Amino acid sequence: MSNFEELKYFLGPHFGPEIGWELIEYAVIDHRQLSKKERSKFKEELLYMKKLLEQNQYDKIQQIIEKNDLEDTKLCNIEKIQRFIEEVLPIIEKYEYKKGIPYVPFKALNYLFDTIIIPTKTFLSFDFIAIYIKKEGDTFIHHILQDLQYVKKAFVEKDEAKIQKLRKLSKEKGVNILETQYRDEFIQVVTNELS
Repeated sequence: MSNFEELKYFLGPHFGPEIGWELIEYAVIDHRQLSKKERSKFKEELLYMKKLLEQNQYDKIQQIIEKNDLEDTKLCNIEKIQRFIEEVLPIIEKYEYKKGIPYVPFKALNYLFDTIIIPTKTFLSFDFIAIYIKKEGDTFIHHILQDLQYVKKAFVEKDEAKIQKLRKLSKEKGVNILETQYRDEFIQVVTNELS
């Protein structure tokens, strides 16, 4: 592996000189706004360096530092690269999709209403809501997309039983986005942003 573009990118806007180690999790969360392909490449780069460290191939790690101009970054030596990998990989894995967590209808939607779309007089843009959803991790994203498809299907099929469940949930939470003329746009924008 010779190209560490994703690592170098991460060290720029996400974990530059002005950002302390205590903010590493926030940096990883912010980095999650990139595409899944870019995030996978980043993790692949870290796993490669982890393997080199486990094999005590410190000379190759030093070559990576020099070849990729990491000397003036937070990853200027082997110890800091090791610390970075030990801290970042668990955070990345924490936010990845977990197949073992079953989908429970409306659980993600409930959480969304409780934490992101709180009943206020302020109107949040749908793009803004999608950004916050991305920060919750891939499992949550997967489950909220299923909930949104359930909502869409209920209204398209005019399924009164399901619609009543949704209205009850909206009323309990004080959120009316599912009943307004913005419902379809909300579902479309959030689905597109998360897909």
